[in-house]
Amino acid sequence: MALRRVAPGAVVQRLLRIDFGLLLVVALICAGSLITIASATHALQGVSPTYYPEHQLIWLVLGVLVMVAVASIDYRSLRPYAAWAYGLGLVLLALVLVHGSSALGAVRWIRIPGVPFQLQPSEFAKVFLVIGLADLLAAKKSMKRWRDLVSPILFMALPAALVYKQPDLGTALIFVGILVVMLFMAGARIWHLLLLFGGGFGLMVLWIYLHLRFHVPLPLIHSYQLSRLLIFLNPNADPNGSGYNIIQSLISLGSGGLYGLGVHSNQAILSFLPESSTDFIFAVVGLDFGFVGAGVLLLLYLVFVWRGLNVVSDVRDQFGVLLGAGVLAMIATQVLMNAGMAMAVLPVVGVPLPFFSYGGSSVLADFIGLGILLSLRLHPGQLTFRS
Repeated sequence: MALRRVAPGAVVQRLLRIDFGLLLVVALICAGSLITIASATHALQGVSPTYYPEHQLIWLVLGVLVMVAVASIDYRSLRPYAAWAYGLGLVLLALVLVHGSSALGAVRWIRIPGVPFQLQPSEFAKVFLVIGLADLLAAKKSMKRWRDLVSPILFMALPAALVYKQPDLGTALIFVGILVVMLFMAGARIWHLLLLFGGGFGLMVLWIYLHLRFHVPLPLIHSYQLSRLLIFLNPNADPNGSGYNIIQSLISLGSGGLYGLGVHSNQAILSFLPESSTDFIFAVVGLDFGFVGAGVLLLLYLVFVWRGLNVVSDVRDQFGVLLGAGVLAMIATQVLMNAGMAMAVLPVVGVPLPFFSYGGSSVLADFIGLGILLSLRLHPGQLTFRS
């Protein structure tokens, strides 16, 4: 088979299309991740001070390789495999419920024989959902009727239900955020989305109130889960139980002041902060680098979304636009939820900070999403929007 030659000019032209600003933002976030993880874990008993940052660096390198591989693929070639990707996500999520390993009261991981790490399928299921929804919505001729929303909602509800069963409410809510953004980008009416999702949220709040006030039965959630979910409203109601994590997060954020206490100078406070390298790593940023450092990190995420929107705005086909919008919704929703729970303005639901929290599955899933965004830039599609 003859090899296909690519003209040097074409290669240069394609390289010039890479969004280096987007890559720079992610590189800065990842550099901050390594510093913060080293600070949060350097004094852990029985573990080398370099163990966690070294392992995170390995995941970041693997993530970059995955990103390059995904970016080199024409994103349009993903569409024939969208249903397979969605199905694979369902199989992995179902496998967690059957043969998953547990930690901290949840069953979210699959242990792979002979491999020194565990896979968290829910992280990859987010990307698979984006690809599947992009294919489903791009195939629809209209999104203006109520009935047009039924199949996308059911499409999202199945993996969300499997994730919620683990239990993992945070990731299930990310699925909802992805769906809302992609429905909007697919042309769904705003008032339909407001009535459906806003009304659903209002009904949920009303039902919880009636449960707490008049003991109306609340399905699908146990009383202890509800208490953990609502404790952010008043963490001092159970300072040594459900409210402990939030209180320690607020202490860490407040202790950092304007400029922070500096790296490795805060072990007295960090020793009380749970999950300091994962769920509550944003509190460590506030402790080490203060209000300014936390603000800079959030600004970097804002620039990421802005650069991503620029990429999506240049895409010329519906499938590509929906792919990019789904990836941005996935990243932005996670940032809002992680930072929000660290600042006690949102419930504690255990969501990692993209490109920042320690963990292989989340890092790889984030870089797959970044690879998709880069592919949108490198492989411009044809104009196939519906009227």
